[in-house]
Amino acid sequence: MAAAAVLERPEVQEMDEEEDLPFVPIDKLTDLGIGAADVKKAKDAGFATCDSLMMVMRKDLLNVKGLSEGKVEKMLEGARKLCRGCSFITGAELMEKRKECVYVTTGCQAFDEILGGGIQTNIKHH
Repeated sequence: MAAAAVLERPEVQEMDEEEDLPFVPIDKLTDLGIGAADVKKAKDAGFATCDSLMMVMRKDLLNVKGLSEGKVEKMLEGARKLCRGCSFITGAELMEKRKECVYVTTGCQAFDEILGGGIQTNIKHH
């Protein structure tokens, strides 16, 4: 009689699926005190992630039935907290940052004018 070989499987580590996601599900807003009903309203309107909330115009969120201005502001605040790596900024914020940058001349005044002052660097004025 042949002995049955027992194959041992290496232990499979349980992974928290949400930690590995490249986005934050909108449902996570409930962990920050946003009402589940409000999160559901946004989700039903097509907003599945916190990033999607941050990338849409505020007026589009205000058009979601049942979301007041106060609720929208709380949801956006929560989305900003949860999306730590999100680099989305408004156009006005970008313009302010660009004012602080140093520009390097190309040596050609006409070309510098076309470029808006020269080649922009990430160095800030002190």
